[in-house]
Amino acid sequence: MLTPADVLRAAAEILDEFGLADLSMRRVAGALGVQPSALYTHVPDKQTLLAGVADLILAEVSEPLGRWRPAMEEWAGDLRGVLLAHRDAAELVLTARGFGLSRHDTTRHPTTLLAAAGLPPAEARVAATTVLHLVLGQVAEQQARQVWERFAGPGPEDDPGAERGFEIGLGLLLDGVETRL
Repeated sequence: MLTPADVLRAAAEILDEFGLADLSMRRVAGALGVQPSALYTHVPDKQTLLAGVADLILAEVSEPLGRWRPAMEEWAGDLRGVLLAHRDAAELVLTARGFGLSRHDTTRHPTTLLAAAGLPPAEARVAATTVLHLVLGQVAEQQARQVWERFAGPGPEDDPGAERGFEIGLGLLLDGVETRL
């Protein structure tokens, strides 16, 4: 018997193999060996399907634990790694968040961690969201470059310092948080 989890797993596999542009209800139904109409029992529309896949991916990210700064660094790195492991994941997560359909509050735990460290709750939410935006933007750019290279061949060489640039940017953001504590 088909379950919502089956539908989301099949959609996530299609995303990883073919990308966001080729993730359709028809393709998911085909992968599951059912008619597309059978999916609508579990997901009312494609936007809900996409949000569910985004939530499935975000659920792979570990909660930040421990002292605020190392925990935030670990969370951002883990989030970045999870997004990079799934084709077009940054674009998918941005879309799900932008439409307000995602059920996974990606910044809840980092916000709690920063508030416990002494940042006012509203500022803790903004700080966690800003780190999220850094990660999403950096990964979206890297994944867009990968799409370009699949279709157009090698482009300009990837910045060998991209990883280091991410670490520096994250450090600058967290330095700013530290001055507010």
